Amino acid sequence: MGVLEQVAPNLVDVLRRDAWWMGWNTLLAWIPVALAWVLFRGRQLSRSPFWWAGLVLFVLFLPNAPYVVTDLVHLRGDIMMADRGGPVVTVILPVYALLIGSGFLAYYLALGAALRHLARLGFGAWQGRVTIAAHAVCAVGVFLGRWARLNSWEPVVDPHATIERIVVQLTWAWAPVLIVGTFMVTWLCHFMTKAIAEASFDATVKGARRLRATLTS
Repeated sequence: MGVLEQVAPNLVDVLRRDAWWMGWNTLLAWIPVALAWVLFRGRQLSRSPFWWAGLVLFVLFLPNAPYVVTDLVHLRGDIMMADRGGPVVTVILPVYALLIGSGFLAYYLALGAALRHLARLGFGAWQGRVTIAAHAVCAVGVFLGRWARLNSWEPVVDPHATIERIVVQLTWAWAPVLIVGTFMVTWLCHFMTKAIAEASFDATVKGARRLRATLTS
């Protein structure tokens, strides 16, 4: 990192401090995409117990994608430690923007695969309700992940202790406020990601068509 350290010392410091947890959270955020690619490929409702077990894992891991927005709690510390010179706005903030953008792109792709599968099964009318339900599940999951420090695999490996922790956290007086707030943030970020991703896709397709038309004319 010699040259990079001279050009952007703040970036190097952020990567040294945060690369592990940022990389880990990004990996967790993209696990639902991998599960969606495996689960939502057929045109018939699967009766396999392995498929339903995979669906449970998909639901458990899906909140990891929007969870990355809560990693903004680390931002203040990184800004406070940015004492080696270099622009904070153009170095540290883009790193967090990339982290959060990656998480919500994963959420958009995973949820989109599930919704398209519903449409193929003939349940397209349920897409809106499933989207809202997914946001709600993720809001609860993000709340439990950030404030109860609950991991996605704990309901499987230690269900009894997990249930106790969930009950304790959900009976906290501030839990409804935080869950509703998380739901709104998840809904807004998903809406923005969907709009940007679909506009970018349409622009890319149109550009490719124009290029092909130019080359063949």
